[in-house]
Amino acid sequence: MSGLRERLGRLRGPAAAGVTPPPPPEAGGEWAQLGAHIATSPAGSFIMRRRQYGADSVHGIYRLRDLADVAAQLSCFHDGDAVVRLEELLFFDTETTGLGVGAGNVPFMVGIGYYTGELFTVEQLMIRNPAEEHAMLVYLQELLGRYTHIVSYNGRTFDWPILKNRFVLNRLKLDDTKLLQLDLLYASRSLWRNTLPSCRLSKVEESRLGFERIDDVPGSMAPTLYFQYLAEKDPAILQGVFIHNEHDIVTLAALTVHFGNLLCPDENDPELIPNIDSEELFRTGLWLDKMARPAKAEQYLNVLFEKLMTNTTANQSAEQETVLLQLATYYKKIGQYNRAIELWKQAILLKPASISLQLEPYLELAMYYEHREKDLGQAVFYAEEAWARLWRRRALHRGDRKINEIEEAWEKRLARLQQKMRKKEMSLRALSDSYPSSSDKMEMTKRKKAPKPTYVSEGLI
Repeated sequence: MSGLRERLGRLRGPAAAGVTPPPPPEAGGEWAQLGAHIATSPAGSFIMRRRQYGADSVHGIYRLRDLADVAAQLSCFHDGDAVVRLEELLFFDTETTGLGVGAGNVPFMVGIGYYTGELFTVEQLMIRNPAEEHAMLVYLQELLGRYTHIVSYNGRTFDWPILKNRFVLNRLKLDDTKLLQLDLLYASRSLWRNTLPSCRLSKVEESRLGFERIDDVPGSMAPTLYFQYLAEKDPAILQGVFIHNEHDIVTLAALTVHFGNLLCPDENDPELIPNIDSEELFRTGLWLDKMARPAKAEQYLNVLFEKLMTNTTANQSAEQETVLLQLATYYKKIGQYNRAIELWKQAILLKPASISLQLEPYLELAMYYEHREKDLGQAVFYAEEAWARLWRRRALHRGDRKINEIEEAWEKRLARLQQKMRKKEMSLRALSDSYPSSSDKMEMTKRKKAPKPTYVSEGLI
């Protein structure tokens, strides 16, 4: 029984087991070298590191205080009338002991950032051992009630679920039903998934925010360094982890400024649109349209359209050719067939002699002229052009099952179109045969109007 009591006591904590916890260390001390201190409360103690950025603080190409001007634009990240206020945004990132979302993954450091007027404050909460987790979570519990939005980078599916698990395991209540997640990873992927080699936060800030980290400790090293600290108890081991987490929080604020600027509905001069590549122009336009900014989306897509139509060189890259066809598909979807047709024809003109299997513009034009314009001649023309391109490739891909299926499909399409043309010609010929020609009509009119001759003999009778 004594063994069972001891185990139950250990589960309930030091006080329940009759053991008096040691007094917390004095503030400052060995943690002062990292700009941190020991925060104490009735719930316990943990490490707190606080940094403040003034009104003129710059991160890359953005001033942090500029978020005050565009914060309201972030409301379109959510449906409904969710008003976004600067002081109600909480920037959030964690450093964990692993990569999973299970109970064994512990967030040993939680970084948060918030605005107070023009000041941006970063607070980093760290536990020196598992016993301090409860005190850290109590501090967060009291803090979260002031905010309406959690700004993170992959926090919605990783950091936040882990934190919620820790609240449950520590028997603390966390009501996040009124908290809205503003995860910038998804917006970043919408814009740069095909442009950047990676959508990691450090890559995005370097290429789009103009901020480059020097001697940065990668996030993947954080668990190893934390376990090394647990073994050696030297706070200097964690200096790189603190700096990495601080950069993540400040970068979240600067990236929020970037997206806020994009979402501003003010119509700008197309010349002021950044000189970015075709893929990013297209993705930005689609994203703005999705975020209920149709006028600004149209500006980006108009710039892209002019850029693609003025590029008449045949050495267009494969990425630009792909964007050209994607933009044509977009215009087809919204019913702007005149622009879609121009883009499809441009795709054909750029590589008239190419033997690449890019048959999409031929197919789209053939379908358009067959079903919308009812111009079978043009439909047959583009079908025959596609068939000729396939025929030139036959020697290169003889026996390829996929190519054979494509050839068979185009052969059927061409035969069907030619049959429709023959039927139409036959019906027109039959129709013309059933009605007299213009010369026949004139002859019949002459016969009908000619006066009947009067003979002398008839007058005598």
